[in-house]
Amino acid sequence: VEQFTGRITMSPGIFGLFRSDNTSSDLLLKISYLVLQVLDLGLTLLAISLGSTELNPVMRSSLASPVQLTVLKGGLPLLIAWLLPGKFLVPGIVFLTFVLGWNVKQLLTLFF
Repeated sequence: VEQFTGRITMSPGIFGLFRSDNTSSDLLLKISYLVLQVLDLGLTLLAISLGSTELNPVMRSSLASPVQLTVLKGGLPLLIAWLLPGKFLVPGIVFLTFVLGWNVKQLLTLFF
């Protein structure tokens, strides 16, 4: 009978994002996903303050409540990044990149 010699450790870092089993590329993908979420929120709030309307009905309804907005654009992405390996975030990263491009295009049309 072999004895288990592995150690059980608590995952360091905020919300387990920096677990010891994360590779550097996995961590980079997770951080990229979270940064894109924050950029999307920032551009959305900028567009709303300039008089645009939100096209996403879920996001539109959460803009009225800071708690819902925090959970939807802060807590949920953190939970997703914590639970999923970075490679599963790639489709979301690609999608968010297109969304940010759309947001920038729409903001530029407001100024020009």
